[in-house]
Amino acid sequence: MDILSGKPISGLMGTSWARDALIDSFQPTDFSLASILRLSMTVALAITSYQLVYNLYFHPLARYPGPFLARASVTIYGNRTTADPNSPAPKNEWYDMLGAGFGERCLVSERDFRKAGDKRALFSNAFTQKALLKQETIMQRCIDGFVAKVGKLGSGPNGIDMVRWYEMISFDIFGELAFGESFGCIEREAPHYWLEMILDHLLVVQIMDNLRRYPFLVAIARVLPVKWTTGLARKQTQYSRDKTKERLEKGTDRQDFMARVVSKVKAGEIAEEEMVAHASTLVMAGGETTSTSMAAITFNLLKTPATMQRLKEEIRSRYKSLEEIDILSTGQIPYLQAVLKEGMRLYTAGPQGLPRKSPGMTVDGHYVPEGVELYVSRWAAAHDERYFHDPMAFKPERWIDANCKDTKEASQPFSLGPRVCIGRSFAYAQMSLELSKLVWSYDMELVKPDMDFEDESRMYFQWRKPALPIRFQPRPG
Repeated sequence: MDILSGKPISGLMGTSWARDALIDSFQPTDFSLASILRLSMTVALAITSYQLVYNLYFHPLARYPGPFLARASVTIYGNRTTADPNSPAPKNEWYDMLGAGFGERCLVSERDFRKAGDKRALFSNAFTQKALLKQETIMQRCIDGFVAKVGKLGSGPNGIDMVRWYEMISFDIFGELAFGESFGCIEREAPHYWLEMILDHLLVVQIMDNLRRYPFLVAIARVLPVKWTTGLARKQTQYSRDKTKERLEKGTDRQDFMARVVSKVKAGEIAEEEMVAHASTLVMAGGETTSTSMAAITFNLLKTPATMQRLKEEIRSRYKSLEEIDILSTGQIPYLQAVLKEGMRLYTAGPQGLPRKSPGMTVDGHYVPEGVELYVSRWAAAHDERYFHDPMAFKPERWIDANCKDTKEASQPFSLGPRVCIGRSFAYAQMSLELSKLVWSYDMELVKPDMDFEDESRMYFQWRKPALPIRFQPRPG
């Protein structure tokens, strides 16, 4: 099976060396266990050898550069891509798995380019600067509760796991703005069970995406107990339906992401199931990515005391009280914004990149046949020394130094083009408020100063992160 195209390999038995090897290793009257094992090994070796030779020299993508193993497996490790980001390459089957369980597609899982544009238009007013300022009261209330809790619970010698607490505040905020109420994680001081379900669901989506490339594994998955395969998705989608019904009852007066969608559902212009898919995806995508970025940013600040000290001075000299910190003013602090950008460059949420299917296009001077799956690894691009000097180092100054020659466009944590993340401004606002209020209120330190957060993480479509215990002490004075 051709790994990328999915087309069966033909002509194997037509090669004389493979045929002779099979004849020599197996005689029709010899049915001993040893002969069967010998035959199996010979067939496996023949197929593997054929596939390697084909991939290295005859595959349509063989001309692309890369390490030997990558080229032999047709995992192309290219130098750069030159495809126009505004030229639509259709989404692939991965998005079907992301949207599995819903009767309608949402703005992320919709693969049709025109329909995806129509779905994005539903939220065109929800993520504007004007809408963001209307939503600020909700965001501020959630973050103030979060800041108070981490200071109270994180003052002990063991601190608290900020990976979990950043997840909890993000999901509380997105619960408020997508479903009309918080999940109550911060108030209960514990994750909501749906949060756990969503994080596990994202991992299952990635595993199933890999399995679909091997038909015999798909066949095995179909006979496994439902609770091991689609059961998690069913629970997750059903909870989304229940929460959506509650949000519909709240009407359209509430200033949140879903106000316009609610009015469309009530007018019969879109199906309620589409609203379910939209709301669930906003919580899942926004909650996980923002919390991941905040954990990495905080870790890198604490590992580089000079950057943390500069940020403290910027924040504490600008604001006389916690109440003064707001969206507009934090967006105008260059060093704070540089810290956010550098943190997302080093530890990009969604490091693998978003998969697409080639419509038949030229990339870096080479034609990529129709149907081939492709993506740009955000992590690889953002750590390439051709684009960033000292790429493994946390240097926020690179974003505000006029003399820095780094190709900053190579870091695209929110993607780019017509499908750029619709919540980009919201994410910056949330992270700016959270980080500013924490830095203004507390001195923080790593409980495990020698830990390497990225090295202890595991990269799938999203990161599987280690615990990040941090100790909080009230600021002096």
